[in-house]
This record gives sequence, structure tokens and C-alpha cells, in this order.
Amino acid sequence: MTTERPADEVRRTAMELTALAESGLAYCRDQFDIERFHRIGTLARELMHHVSSEDLPVYERAVASVAGYTTPKLDVRGGVFAPDGRVLLVREVSDDQWTLPGGWCNVLETPREAVEREILEEAGIRVSAIHLAGLLDREAWPHHPPYDRHVYKLFFVCDQLGDVDPDFVSNETSEVAWHPVDDLPELSVARVLPEQIQMLHRHWQNPEPAHFD
Repeated sequence: MTTERPADEVRRTAMELTALAESGLAYCRDQFDIERFHRIGTLARELMHHVSSEDLPVYERAVASVAGYTTPKLDVRGGVFAPDGRVLLVREVSDDQWTLPGGWCNVLETPREAVEREILEEAGIRVSAIHLAGLLDREAWPHHPPYDRHVYKLFFVCDQLGDVDPDFVSNETSEVAWHPVDDLPELSVARVLPEQIQMLHRHWQNPEPAHFD
């Protein structure tokens, strides 16, 4: 018996139907089957509208037709620690809450390049990613709100190469500061969870094989 809430069951069903439709469109050449896959995609989007807390874009045939075989998106996050063990966090402009610097990995960009770029853009310092601490399935962790897409999250321990400018701001972040791992501020739990920061801290103290879901 499932323990998921009905709305979450609908969301996950819509995600799977969307993936099936896009993957089918990537290979299908029969015009009747193409129309069937578009219909599945349309129904999946309608299901997602019923359980979404915000407005979603309508189903677009042109976008679905070229999406290709559907795979999870990749999010990277970096843990930078001071000698006393405090972690570097940034305050997001979008929700005024704190998170590890990070974001989506770009096409033709390695995960290392992505996390180093994100930390430079969001915290204003250069770092070197030295250790993969975790490869996590966002669906397996209590992030909120849930997304309408499947996401894998890579967590890296990073060495600081430059000084932190406490006055640094960007179009995404309004503040940069060090925080004790056992006394974290209000986190943007859509992006990071306390237990994930604690996992990074343990790997910073004692590097070991990466956790994976």
C-alpha cells in the first residue's frame, strides 16, 4: 500500500507520462502514434495543472517533439568550509532564504566546471571541487515544493581559492556568509536540506566514498 499523498501520486504519474510521451516522440515515425504520444503529453500536463501550486506553461507540441529521450536534470551544489568548520551559504533573492551555492549543470559543461562556476557567480569566490560527497535523487529526499521534473543532485566538497567578499551580491543572491553547521539559518529547502549540509561537512572532515541513492 502506498503512503504517498494523492496529489503527489498524481504529480509522479504526470512526470512519468510526460517522460513516456517525449521518449516515444524521439523514436516514433508513425503519424498516428505521434498523435497518440502528443495526446499522452497533453493529458500529463493537464494532470500536473491539477496539483501544481503555481501556473505552468501549456503543453507545446514543438517542444515535446524535439525534447529527445527524457532523463533527469542535473543540479550541482558546493560545500565550502572555513577552518573552524562553518559552511559558506548564500541568501537567494527569489525566496530570501539560505542555500549552498549551486544550480543547473549546463550542456557541454562538466559537473566540476558547473559547481565551480555557480559558486563564483553566486558567492563571488573561486573554488576547486575536490571531492564528490553525494549523488542524490531529489525525489528520495523531503525537498519542498516538489518539482514537475526529475532531478539528480550532485554535492561537492570544494577548496576555497580566494577571499570571501561579505559585500558581494549578484542578480541571484543578496548575501554571502559563514554559518555553523549545527546552527543553520532558515534554508531554501527546495534547494538544500540540513542533512545534506551535514553530509558534506562529514565528507569535508573525513573524505569517504560518495553517498548515492
